[in-house]
Amino acid sequence: MAKTYVVKSAISLLLLACGRALAEAPAGAVPSTGTEAWYADYELNLRPEDAGASAIPWRLSAWQFQEDLANFYHYNGRPPLNPAYFTVMLPDAIQMQILQECPGLLISAAMLIAQVRLSAGDCSQAMALLQQTFQWLSDGQTALQPFALKEHRITEIVMKAAVMLPGWNVEAAVQRFLEKESSCSPAHVLKSCEDAKLDIVVAVCREDLSWLASFTTARIWIYAKCGLEAAQHPEHLLCVTKEDLPNLAMESLAYATHLERRYDSFADYTFFLQGAPFEHASPRLVQDAASAIQAGHYSVPFLHLNSRRFLAGSSFCLRDLYSRLLDAPAPEVFGSYCCSQFLVRRDRLLARPQALYARIVAILSGDFPLACAQDVKYDPRPRIAVSALFEHLWHVVLGEPPLLTPRRSNQRLPLFAQIDITEGALPDALKE
Repeated sequence: MAKTYVVKSAISLLLLACGRALAEAPAGAVPSTGTEAWYADYELNLRPEDAGASAIPWRLSAWQFQEDLANFYHYNGRPPLNPAYFTVMLPDAIQMQILQECPGLLISAAMLIAQVRLSAGDCSQAMALLQQTFQWLSDGQTALQPFALKEHRITEIVMKAAVMLPGWNVEAAVQRFLEKESSCSPAHVLKSCEDAKLDIVVAVCREDLSWLASFTTARIWIYAKCGLEAAQHPEHLLCVTKEDLPNLAMESLAYATHLERRYDSFADYTFFLQGAPFEHASPRLVQDAASAIQAGHYSVPFLHLNSRRFLAGSSFCLRDLYSRLLDAPAPEVFGSYCCSQFLVRRDRLLARPQALYARIVAILSGDFPLACAQDVKYDPRPRIAVSALFEHLWHVVLGEPPLLTPRRSNQRLPLFAQIDITEGALPDALKE
């Protein structure tokens, strides 16, 4: 859960409005006395100018970015993706000013994002970014042809960069790019539905499914919770299967039903998504993951897609569900992202027996006893409380440790996925 406050004075931090909880419950819902609830995020809308004070500036620290780059390239540190994205998305006039005043900041940021785009299979944009950095380094003298880097003056340009930009690790950046550039290859072409590398499972009620239009090489599995007629998909998609489900247990029932019914026919990878997935997930992250799969660049067994992160913790109800589901003592602490949307490799789906997924369906349908009952005064939607518990548990069912590593700290992930983007974090534009 998250709370939003409006703050007018940067000095007194007077909380003028405390109130709306950004959660799945209906607006104004308050947990009943005796139930467990806690808030994971506090959002402050700072408007000091309303009180006559100066606006609060964002600070882009070049020295910190330089240090983070060195740690990334030489000591296996976390890639500084947020400041890099922020820098390459600045207006042209500001970029040209930085190029004059601190060229290493702009050039190194563009080189890092070129590596990110390459990791997502977006070779054309990756090459365009690298070409731009080489033009900056050579005063606009160099024009590179796509995928022919080794035939040009790379060594000369990199040596010049080492003299011009000491401490910015340009050599390491170019070397990493060249190591990956050779993997660029044509994307997978769908010859038949059985040939698909990617399944997309969607739990839908009455949401607009036009966002599915770009997934032309995937098999689409639509589980309609509010009637098949309310689940309209783009007509040009060829591999679409729709099934009717009772409107119980939110997205979790659709996910579990798919896992049980399609156990023998999973694609290489499966997206598990809600009807309006980008309310919780970055469109860029979802599209990049799909592109990387089609380009053959992706091999991660589990990727949570959503932005908001839960506090690590536990509860009696969660421990009870875990023990009854997996017939094992519950861990002390669970930690994951909110709202259950993820991408899973086929071997992880098959690592659990089909009978376990059938048990999850029974639990979500109310046919399997649990110790906790739903707080219907807080949210009366049928079986939503059990689905909410699975938000803390799906990653465990699918082979991850109870305390899921945050994306920004998970070096198993490709570069494009090693970023956590939430409201108010740099850069918000990535959510679009």
